[in-house]
Amino acid sequence: MKKSLTAVLAIGASFGVLAACGSETNSGSEETVITVGTEATYPPFTYKDKGELTGYDIDVLNEAAERAGYTLEFEAMDFKGLVPALDAERIDLIANQMSITPERQEKYAFSDPYAISGAQVIVGSDNEDIQGIDDLDGKVVGSTQGSVYAQMAEEAGAEVKFYKGANQVLQDLQVGRLDAALNDRLFILTELEKTGYDVKAVGDVFNQSQAGFMARQDSDVLEGLNEALAEMKEDGTMEEIGEKYFGEDISQ
Repeated sequence: MKKSLTAVLAIGASFGVLAACGSETNSGSEETVITVGTEATYPPFTYKDKGELTGYDIDVLNEAAERAGYTLEFEAMDFKGLVPALDAERIDLIANQMSITPERQEKYAFSDPYAISGAQVIVGSDNEDIQGIDDLDGKVVGSTQGSVYAQMAEEAGAEVKFYKGANQVLQDLQVGRLDAALNDRLFILTELEKTGYDVKAVGDVFNQSQAGFMARQDSDVLEGLNEALAEMKEDGTMEEIGEKYFGEDISQ
């Protein structure tokens, strides 16, 4: 795999201007700078390890951007702030396992998918009443605000309680403040065992989804990223990154 670009955490609306206009390099050519919004608290997709931003989404985007000749500047924020920041042009791209849905595609543009997954229900380890999505009617379910999982829970008849991040959801689920949670099966696969929360996944994986990098409709960087993503799938780089975090290729 090519050496990834250094992920620089940057705070400030000025990055939106840089990304839109570019910046002059020493040779006089214009550099494409993309300001990327990410949660940075959603392992193994986007999180900090000893202060450095890392994760599956981050590694994939760093590699694709390097191949496309783009420079990335990352801005960390709560999940609920990502889409408003994109709308306000504070950021140019979201890298945070954004599911490609018809509703989102009406307003936003997406890269080609770089991850395929699905949803699964999580409950406390001693909970035997909830066995899947059909048992959530009337239950209190935790989710991050603006996520597709909140919408799924509401459609199942649950009362949704919102949190800043997935770890806060699991903490409240563990102590009984919630009846259940919904999340990505890949998050569940890797994080439940690693974090040691006293919770478990139940029922089948459902609602298969594809994740892409999300941008405004007028974005001019997705074509370059898509070409790079196709190359990465072809030469095995996507499989290599997937193996690093999940033990399998999750891009197809």
